[in-house]
Amino acid sequence: MSALPFTMPQPLPFDQLLSLEGRTAIVTGGSRGIGEAIVRRLAEAGATVVFTARHADALRAVEETTADLPGTCVGVVADIGNLDDSRQLVATTRERFGGVDILINNAATFPPGTALEADEELWDRLLDTDTKGAFFLAQYAAADMVERGRGGRIINLLSTAFVNATPMFAVYSIAKAGLWAATRVLAQELAPHRITVNALTPGSTMTQERLAAFASGDLSKVLGNDLPVHLPEAAAQAIESGQFGALIKQMVPMGRPGFPDDLARAALFLACDLAEYITGQNIVVDGGQSASVKTGPSAAMPTTQSAPTAESAPPTATRSPER
Repeated sequence: MSALPFTMPQPLPFDQLLSLEGRTAIVTGGSRGIGEAIVRRLAEAGATVVFTARHADALRAVEETTADLPGTCVGVVADIGNLDDSRQLVATTRERFGGVDILINNAATFPPGTALEADEELWDRLLDTDTKGAFFLAQYAAADMVERGRGGRIINLLSTAFVNATPMFAVYSIAKAGLWAATRVLAQELAPHRITVNALTPGSTMTQERLAAFASGDLSKVLGNDLPVHLPEAAAQAIESGQFGALIKQMVPMGRPGFPDDLARAALFLACDLAEYITGQNIVVDGGQSASVKTGPSAAMPTTQSAPTAESAPPTATRSPER
C-alpha cells in the first residue's frame, strides 16, 4: 500500500491564528471609511500595511493615528485605475518590505446612473478602477506571491449591487459582478500556490461621513451632487422626515446598519491563518439584509461602501477611491 501524499498537520497555537506579524499587506483606498478600518485592524494584528489614497494629506492623517499600533502603516499616493501606479505600488512594497503577503482591493468608484443614461466615459472610468484596476493589481501582487513561494491572501470588496439588480447604479453593478467572476477565477488558478482569493460584500454600511450626510439631509456626499431621481420615493421621504433610522431597522434584521469595523474584522479573518483553507468564497457582511426577502425601498438601494468627499470626487460623478 502506497503512502498518502499528506499527513495530519499539528494545529497552530491559538495565539498565532490571528497574528499577522511578519506579513505585509496592501490596502487600496485606505485613508477613510472601510479601508481605514481595515488598515487599523491589520496593523493591530502586527502586519506592515501599505495603504493607498489619491491625496497625501489623507494618507498622513492615517499614518499619525496608527503610529502607536503594533504594525507599521505607510501611505502611498496611487490611483488604482492607473496600471502604472499599481505596478509601482507592488514594486515599492517589494523593495521596502520584501514583498506582498496580503492584498485587499477596497478602492472603488460608484457614480449613479441607469443603463440608458450610461455613456462610454462613465463605463470606462468606473470599470478602470472597480474591475480592471482591481484585477491587474491582484495579478501583480499574485506574481510576487508566487515567486516568493510563501502563499498569500487576496480579498476583493464587492457590493450587494452585483447580485441584486440596482438600476440607478447600473454600471457599478456590472463592474462588481465582473470582480466577483475574477475572484473565482483567481481562486482556482492560485490555489496550488497556497494563495487564497475571496470576496467581502458589505451591506448598508455607515461611515462617519455618511452618518453626517444623512443627519443633515444633504445626500450630495453620498450619491453625488444631485439626488438621483431613481432613489426610491419611500427612502427619500424617510430621509427628509428624519425616519431613515426606522427604515434601516425595517431593512436589516439585526436592526442597525453596518459600520466599517464590521468589514474590517471580516477582512482580518480572511487575511489570517483562521481562513487558510477558505478560497473562492464571498462573505456577505450585512446583518442579515440579503437573507431577508423584501420589496420596496431596500430592493433598489445599493450597498456602496462609503460616502465620497467633495475633495475626492470629480464634479460630474461620485468617486470614492478611499471607500
